[in-house]
Amino acid sequence: MEERKEESMAECQEKEFANLLCDFMFKRMFCSEANKDVLIWFLNMVLEDVEIKSVDFIPTEHLGLTEEDRKVIFDISCECTDGRTFIIEMQKGYQKYFRERALYYTTYPINAQGRKARDLYESERIDGRTQEKFRWDYNLKPVIVVALLNFEFKHSDDWPKDKYISSYRLLEDTVNEPMTQTLRFVFLELGRFNKQISELETPFEKWIYLLKHMHNMKGIPSEFDEPLFKRLFLLAEIGNFTPGELEQYYKSLNNMGDYYNILNTAKEEAERIGLEKGLAQGLTQGLAQGLAQGLAQGLAQGDRDRAIKAAKEMLADGMPIDKISKYTELSAEEIEALMA
Repeated sequence: MEERKEESMAECQEKEFANLLCDFMFKRMFCSEANKDVLIWFLNMVLEDVEIKSVDFIPTEHLGLTEEDRKVIFDISCECTDGRTFIIEMQKGYQKYFRERALYYTTYPINAQGRKARDLYESERIDGRTQEKFRWDYNLKPVIVVALLNFEFKHSDDWPKDKYISSYRLLEDTVNEPMTQTLRFVFLELGRFNKQISELETPFEKWIYLLKHMHNMKGIPSEFDEPLFKRLFLLAEIGNFTPGELEQYYKSLNNMGDYYNILNTAKEEAERIGLEKGLAQGLTQGLAQGLAQGLAQGLAQGDRDRAIKAAKEMLADGMPIDKISKYTELSAEEIEALMA
């Protein structure tokens, strides 16, 4: 562990900018009051049909309805003044059921809206402002999940290979009429984004490029000569980190390296087990095939030996060769050779 940490620190000392995908930098960019405008800027580019002017950070840790329910912790959670909730997640490695996990996450802020309505009713009842029974019209505010994925999803066969952003809602099967605008899921698959810096066309593409490559860049390229991008480079410049921030960054980067090592080790182990299983299966099949083949050959040879013995006895009794061939299934040439 310590050796890997020293290696990562040595590598970092040669870098000008931090890796934006480690937890420390992800939260430094998106989860502080000082950089809230960076988060709003990013969300407005991801959600082109939504205009966000301000957000408030809300708790990221959510408890279930009962003690037995699973506790979840979002990477970042924020809310607009109109009640819309945003969950921003970063997933470093492939997870088979990540879409289902994103759906599960939305149940927490949805339930929170119901509890908020109940709390409001209780406060009004205690203050004497209402004597009505609790009623709620279920007018849910939108919950939007934005997930940055450092891998590729498995899609349908006709999915464009370079399509790296996808947006999902609840739609009717045949005419695509929205059932509700409450739920939306946006996935950014960094593994599908392979553009070079000279090919970047939009500010959003520049954002995605930086998420993947900033830690290997030297200086600020002319393509990023814009105030907010310069702000992002400033946030990621390792030379600007305080000693405490630098320690947190190294720790976060080391954890990230350990995470990938675990993934790679698991993959190698799965491949090894698969190889051993394949060899064992092949050996078993080979033994079975060999045994069957040997048995068949043995039986055939035994039949031939008996046929030759019978042919010799028939020849000794003076039986014609054509009769012997009929009964033993030996050829006339084979029978004549027995006479020599």
